[in-house]
Amino acid sequence: MLQIFAIIARQAQARLFSQQTDKETAVTLEAIADGVICTDSRGGITFLNSAARRLLGFPDDQIIGRPVTEFMTMQTGGNRAPMTHPVHQVITTLHTVRIAAGTVLIRHDGTEIRIEDCCAPIVSDTGVLQGVVMVFHDTTEAYEMQARVDHLAWHDFLTGLPNRFAIHKHLDESFSHALTYHQQIPVLCLDLDKFKLINDTLGHGSGDKLLVSVAERLRACFRLIDLVGRQGGDEFIVVMAPGSSADDAILASARIIQALAKPYLIGGEEVRIGCSVGIAVYPQHGSTAELVLHHADVALQNIKANGRNGWCVFTEELHARTLERRLMEDGLLASLTDGSLSLFYQPKIRLADGKAAGCEALLRWQHPVWGWVAPTRFIPCAEASGLIGPLGRWVFDETLRQAQSWTNAGIEFGSIAINISAEELRHPDFVAYIRNGLATSGLAPERLQIELTESVLMQNVDHAGKYLNQLKELGVSLALDDFGTGYSSLSYLADFPIDVLKIDRSFIHRIDAAGTRQQALLHAILTLAKSLSLVVVAEGIETVEEENFLLQSGCQVGQGYYYSEPLGHAAYERFLASSAHADGPTVYGGDTG
Repeated sequence: MLQIFAIIARQAQARLFSQQTDKETAVTLEAIADGVICTDSRGGITFLNSAARRLLGFPDDQIIGRPVTEFMTMQTGGNRAPMTHPVHQVITTLHTVRIAAGTVLIRHDGTEIRIEDCCAPIVSDTGVLQGVVMVFHDTTEAYEMQARVDHLAWHDFLTGLPNRFAIHKHLDESFSHALTYHQQIPVLCLDLDKFKLINDTLGHGSGDKLLVSVAERLRACFRLIDLVGRQGGDEFIVVMAPGSSADDAILASARIIQALAKPYLIGGEEVRIGCSVGIAVYPQHGSTAELVLHHADVALQNIKANGRNGWCVFTEELHARTLERRLMEDGLLASLTDGSLSLFYQPKIRLADGKAAGCEALLRWQHPVWGWVAPTRFIPCAEASGLIGPLGRWVFDETLRQAQSWTNAGIEFGSIAINISAEELRHPDFVAYIRNGLATSGLAPERLQIELTESVLMQNVDHAGKYLNQLKELGVSLALDDFGTGYSSLSYLADFPIDVLKIDRSFIHRIDAAGTRQQALLHAILTLAKSLSLVVVAEGIETVEEENFLLQSGCQVGQGYYYSEPLGHAAYERFLASSAHADGPTVYGGDTG
C-alpha cells in the first residue's frame, strides 16, 4: 500500500511541476481505483480524480480551487469526534499523515463512508511545500464486516444481548469500580422454568423465538445502566448498576416474574412460561465475578428445587444445602457402578390365608460416608438431577436378576412389584426396555407388577395410556399406587388398564375405630374395586385390628410393618420359607439382612 501511495505521490508531484503533460498525468491518476485529491500549499483543491469525485459526491466545477475542508467533513472512527483535516496536519507538520482505518467521511448527501490511507506533502527540490496529495479508499464494507465480527464476539447471536464473555468483562470492571467507591452490586441469575418442554413439544425454532421475546421483556424491566445478558441456553444474567441494593434486586425479580408470566404468541400458539431468579450481591457474597455468579446460581437452584417461579437470595445455609445436594448427586451417579445400591423386598400377604402373594422391590442406598440414606432424601435428589431414569433401570435389571436367581434355586416368590417414575414413563424406549429385559431373563411377564402413582400418570397423560396398554399386551400387571391421595383417581381407573389398587396408608391409620370416616371411605373404595374386578392391596398395616377389619371388608392383600419391614434378599428367602408353612398371617420378626 505504501509503494502504491509513493507512486501516486510522484504522479501528483509531476503534475504539479508540469514534468509530464496534463493529459498523461490525468490518465494515470484516473486509472487508479483509490480517490486522489491534490491541493495547493494552503489546502485549496487543484485536482481530484473520478474515484475521489464519486466518494465525495461532488462534481468538479463545485470543488476546484476551493478549500478541501469545505467538501470533506471527517470524524474519528471510534468515538466519532471531530478531527483536524489530514491535509491541514500535513501543511502544519510537513510530515506524511496516516488516515486511520475506520475514519468517517461525511459525503455531500449526508451519507457516511469509512475510509483509510495516507496524506503526504509535495515539496520542491529546495524543500518548500508546494502542495498536498491525499489518497483514500472506501473501507465501509470491510469495516462493517469487522464490526459485525466484533459484535458477535461480545453479543449473543440470537437475542443480541451481551454474551457470557461480555458479562464477565462487565462484572470485573464494575466490581473494580464498586471496590473503589465502596458500593455493592446485585447480580441476578435467571432461568426459565421447564423451557426444555417448549423445545420438545413446539420445536427448537419456537424455543428460539420465545428466547428472543423473553430477552426483549427482560431488557424492558431494567435501566440502561443495568446490564442484561444471556449466559447461554435459557439462562440470563442481570448485573445491576453499582449502588443498587439487595432490596432493589428483589423488586426487580418480582418485575421479571410478572413480565415473563404474560402469554407469548409463538407460531400461532399461546405459550406461557415461568422463571426462577437467584440473587447474590457483591461484595457480601463474593469478591470475584466467578464466586458471585456461583452463589447466584446456588440461590437459583434452591428456588428451582422448591417449586420454581420465584426468587431467592443467597445465604451460607443455602450454600451448605447445595453442596450436600451436589455431593449426593455425585454419590448417586457413582452408586450405579460401585455396589452401594441394593434392593430390599417388602412382602405382600394374602389376608385370607396369611401366605406371601409377592413383594415390592424397594431401592436402598448405603453411602460410603453417610451410611444408609433414607429414600425420602435421595429419591427427590435423583428426580431433580435426572438420575431417576438410570436408577429405575438399575432397579428393573436387579429385580430380573434376583428373580432369575430365585427361579434357579427353586424358590417360589410370587410376583415382584417395582415403582416407575414419571421420567421413566416419558422415555420413548420404556416399553421396549421392559420387553427386552423380560425376554432376556425368562421371567414370566405376569410375575412382574409395575406400580405407578396418580401424579406420575398425571404428568404423562398424553402417552401413558399407549404405554400401559402395550405393557398389558406383554402380560405385565399394573398397579395404581397411593390410591386416593392424588388427583382424579376415578378417571384413571376408567382411562388406564389398571389391575391393582394400592390403598394409601393414610386410609388405614386408625381404621379399626368404629364409625370413622376412614371406614366409610374404605368401604366405598373396596366396593368400587370389586365392581371393576380390581385386586386391592392395603398399605401400611400395623396392627391385627387393622388386618381384621380389612379382611372382613373384602380386602384381598395386605402390606405393612405388621407383617414385615423391607428385607434383604436372604432374609426375604427365610420369610418365604416360613410363609409357605403358615396357617395364618405370617409376622416376621427376624433380621433384615
